[in-house]
Amino acid sequence: MPPALPLCCALLSSACAPAAAPEIRLLPLRLPDALLVCAAAPALPAAEWLTQGQAAELLLAYDAAHADCAWRLAAVRRLNAADGAQR
Repeated sequence: MPPALPLCCALLSSACAPAAAPEIRLLPLRLPDALLVCAAAPALPAAEWLTQGQAAELLLAYDAAHADCAWRLAAVRRLNAADGAQR
């Protein structure tokens, strides 16, 4: 048997060996803190005349917008806190 034949067989058999499984790492999502702050409610319009009904509707719209923002930000804060607890 030629001396190169065992070496050749060893090299060819190692090429058929299964490769190691790739490592899968999940990276946590972390939102920037700048997205966790609501902007201040806009100032009331400087209209000359507003009826009481118009003023009430405007105030309710501002309050609803703030409540929606506060609810969403509270949910994001809970997600960030849960993410930090897993580390």
